[in-house]
Amino acid sequence: MKYLFKQTAIIFILNSFVTPTFCATNFQQTIVTTVPAAVNISAINQSLSKGSIAPQTGISTSPSASFNIKMNGEDCNYTYIAQAKLYTSDGGEVSAYVKNSNREYIILGNISTSNYPTLRSINNIKSGSPITSDNPNAIAYPITNNLSNIDSSTMVNNSAYGGLCYSIKMGNFQNGNIVQTLGATPLVNTYSISNDRAGTYQAIITLTANRNP
Repeated sequence: MKYLFKQTAIIFILNSFVTPTFCATNFQQTIVTTVPAAVNISAINQSLSKGSIAPQTGISTSPSASFNIKMNGEDCNYTYIAQAKLYTSDGGEVSAYVKNSNREYIILGNISTSNYPTLRSINNIKSGSPITSDNPNAIAYPITNNLSNIDSSTMVNNSAYGGLCYSIKMGNFQNGNIVQTLGATPLVNTYSISNDRAGTYQAIITLTANRNP
C-alpha cells in the first residue's frame, strides 16, 4: 500500500510538468461603410396635397405637391422629370398635364372606379376647346411651379415619359425645393356641378431622377 501511494504521487508530479496545449482559434471583424445615394428626393409637406372643391363653382383650395431634391453630383449626370398621371376607365393611366393658350394645367380625375373619366373626357380637355358635357368626371386647374434653389422647370413633350411633363434643371444648386400648386379657378368648361360626380378627384405627381448614360 505504501508503494502504491508513492507511485500515485509521482504520477501527479509528472502531470504538473506537462507542457499545456491550446486549440486553434480565430476572430473575425467586418469593416462596414455606407455610400449615400447621389440623389435623394423627398416630400416636403404631404398635408398640403389635400384640398377641397366648392360644389357650386368648382373653386379649389389650391392644394400643392412639394418636393425636395438633394444631390452630391453634377446636374448634367441626371435628368429630373416631373410626371402627372390619372386613371381613365378605358385608357388606363394617362398624362394629367395639359397646355391651353400657353397656360399650363393639370387634370384631376374622379378616383371612384365607377366614375373614372373616359379617355374621351381627357382628350376633350386637351383639345384646347373643352365642352362641359364632353368631359365628365375630369376637371383642369392651372398650375404654378415655385422654385427654391432650382434653376428651372419647363414643360416639355417627351414620349419617353408619357407626353407632357416637366424637365427640371438644378443648375449649380445641390439642395432645392419645387412646389407645384393648383390655381383656385378651374379651366373654363371643365367643371360642371351636373356632369362631375361627387367624390375624390386626384392626379398622381411623381418626381424622378434618372441617371444619364
